[in-house]
Amino acid sequence: MEFLPFCNTEILFASIDKMKERLLGFDARNIVLILTESAAKRWDLQNFMNDLFTRYDITWLNQSAVNPTQADILAALEKIGKKPVELIIAFGGGSAIDLAKGISAFYNAGTSYSLEAITQGIKNKSYKNNKRFIDIVAVPSTAGTGSEVTQWATIWDAGKSAKYSIDAPQLKPKLALIVPELTLTLPAKLTLATGLDALSHAIEAYWSKHTNPLVQELAYRAVELIVNNLKLGVQKQNDFEIREMLCRASVLAGLAFSQTRTTACHSISYPLTMLYDIPHGFAAAITLNAVIMINKGHFPNDSRLLELFKKYGGILNWIDMVCNGVVKMRLSAFGITKADLPVIVGKAFTGGRMNNNPVELTENDVAGILGGLL
Repeated sequence: MEFLPFCNTEILFASIDKMKERLLGFDARNIVLILTESAAKRWDLQNFMNDLFTRYDITWLNQSAVNPTQADILAALEKIGKKPVELIIAFGGGSAIDLAKGISAFYNAGTSYSLEAITQGIKNKSYKNNKRFIDIVAVPSTAGTGSEVTQWATIWDAGKSAKYSIDAPQLKPKLALIVPELTLTLPAKLTLATGLDALSHAIEAYWSKHTNPLVQELAYRAVELIVNNLKLGVQKQNDFEIREMLCRASVLAGLAFSQTRTTACHSISYPLTMLYDIPHGFAAAITLNAVIMINKGHFPNDSRLLELFKKYGGILNWIDMVCNGVVKMRLSAFGITKADLPVIVGKAFTGGRMNNNPVELTENDVAGILGGLL
């Protein structure tokens, strides 16, 4: 029989010093490190890096891969080459952690890959035949993606024709080191985008077809923390207490949707990001209000969730308030016109996401949602 554990990731909130201590204490020799040079300098990790390179045999992937593609996985595997790998340590947002999962899924010492082989492997899920996935330690530097506690990775097609997902229980990081200090350097726009991503994870888990009472409790608390702290996080970027609250919300939201997956909002978001480069958190959250109005009355405890936004006049007003002065949450503000909508609608139906919504949406429904957001 097959069972689904709720969470098999160790989750540790830590200071930077405690983080360094833990990362220097592994019983391993060969490690892949995903960390950009700019981030290492920004967090003043040069001495720590010297200690890492002394303690371990490090393959350092020091280039940023925003919205990683199968080409990024291939480049990483080529850099690793035939070296043995025992552990991957990934610093960064969801993109860095997703890249780590892509490496873990396809790494096989001595095996050469092509772009086509990786693409086909993602499509037909042949990576699930990998006898040994590499363990991952995730150190998220944003408060939003939840990738540090989930078993899947979003991989974007290099040709911008599709959004893929790598999905296997072995890809859940073994350790999630949550270090709120690392998020103190986030600019306002990235703080906002990642916070709205966490909000979307939590709300979509709350109403998902696969929700349950425990998921709803986790999701509710995540939404509550975001509603109370995201605007302050944008305004007071150096406030540690607020950053810690947002990190808590991100982990809770990640745990919630790790059990349910996302729904219509995320499904519609994928072409918005893939075709028009709308940051993922904005792309996911921009349809929240419209989808809430459709789903209302069709999922348990809906009034309890909606009550969190009542004093703001609803979630649309709250999102506009939080985003004021940073970004306008309308499709036209991202350069999308009415003529673009048919293409977006045609790519908005992702299996496992759109059909996870409590209300079935048609192409006309999605066209109406998007048209109302211009």
